[in-house]
Amino acid sequence: MIIIKFGGTSVQDEAAIGRVISIVKGRLREKPLVVVSALARVTRLLCTLAEEAEAQREDNVKDLLKQLRERHFNLAKNLLAARPDLLEECLAKVEERIADLETFVGGVCLIGELSSRSEARIISTGELLSSTIISYAFNAADISCHWIDARRMITTDDNYLNARPDMEVTEANIKRIVGLEYKGADLVLTQGFVAATPKGATSVLGFEGSDYSAAIFGMALGAERVEIWTDVDGIRSADPRVVHNTRKIDVISYEEAAEMAAMGARVLHPLTIEPARKKNIPIRVLNSTNQACEGTLVVRGDQAPDGPKSVAVKDEILFIKVTSPKLDGVTRMFGKVFGSLYPRRIPVVLAKATESEVYLVVPEERDTLQEALEEIGKWAEVTVYRDKALISVVGRNIVGFEGLGDKVISVSGKVYLANVSANMMSENFVIDSDRVQITLESLHDYIFNG
Repeated sequence: MIIIKFGGTSVQDEAAIGRVISIVKGRLREKPLVVVSALARVTRLLCTLAEEAEAQREDNVKDLLKQLRERHFNLAKNLLAARPDLLEECLAKVEERIADLETFVGGVCLIGELSSRSEARIISTGELLSSTIISYAFNAADISCHWIDARRMITTDDNYLNARPDMEVTEANIKRIVGLEYKGADLVLTQGFVAATPKGATSVLGFEGSDYSAAIFGMALGAERVEIWTDVDGIRSADPRVVHNTRKIDVISYEEAAEMAAMGARVLHPLTIEPARKKNIPIRVLNSTNQACEGTLVVRGDQAPDGPKSVAVKDEILFIKVTSPKLDGVTRMFGKVFGSLYPRRIPVVLAKATESEVYLVVPEERDTLQEALEEIGKWAEVTVYRDKALISVVGRNIVGFEGLGDKVISVSGKVYLANVSANMMSENFVIDSDRVQITLESLHDYIFNG
């Protein structure tokens, strides 16, 4: 069995879904489980819908629901025009889901309150709609497809918008349900991103969590491989939207891919790697608009070459310096700082400490961050630097590549923090945001174009 996941741009319209059907049709002998995202830009629309409902802007809510309905209805009509019987069924199910959403959003709009549980239910609708239409499109193409609700399989905690699966329960669910649903079908299809708590409340695996879903399915089913289909030719040496002349990475290790994701690369969800690595399942990142390209293969470290693989960036970070008047020691400094951050679920990308100082890179402002910093401020001086960015050079044995620090300093003008990651997979530099573009381009050219 293999897992095939298609992102939003790979299912964005009739032509894209036609390509999806062609790709899957060529892999039917491998018993695929297909995982799909919402149509491109739909999750963003649903996030806006949730915000407008909370703000009780009824006219905007109605307009967004109208856009959602029209886009999915038109897509279904285009895909199923030759099969009016299937079209009628599909439209009825799509309307049922949108009507349910309309009723639920109306309730949010009425009270003007949006909990994380309610938001998860709203934004998960995109995957339920797209997967419903795509399953009918497969059947219209004479490929027997059984649709499965991912909420029956992936069981998570109640951190609704960034939920973490109970892997033991989830694995048992997936094996049982997929095995049953595959009887009499050419393939089974489900949703990425979407899950549920033990009590049945909808949860989601964090934004862009469909990759994570695919890896979980692969782990549970002992898949031969996981294919992640996107709109780029595999993993690149930098974000091609930011840096010119990027290179495709042919082979990369699990650890390097995970480090890239953690440090800002936007190809794989940061948590995708671990389920695949656990059972040594290869991941191949491919381009649905360029099927001839072999993409990037993600494998064990001993199967990937050493050296720099990519330059990544995290924008809009906060660089925080905590200075104690006492020489507390590294262990105590870390303990006191994280004692305030951890209970409030504040993520830390990078941390470094001395006997009396701690330096932190935090990815974004959070409501509870100020509360944590005020608590830390009772025993230390806290300085927050805004308008900063984190640039990372990722690769196995990166410390053997000379001149990175000198190059960053010479171009960026000032480096607030330089650090080699604990796993020796990246060198990281905090610089001013307005120097990101020139620093990225110069550093990428220095590494990959010599």
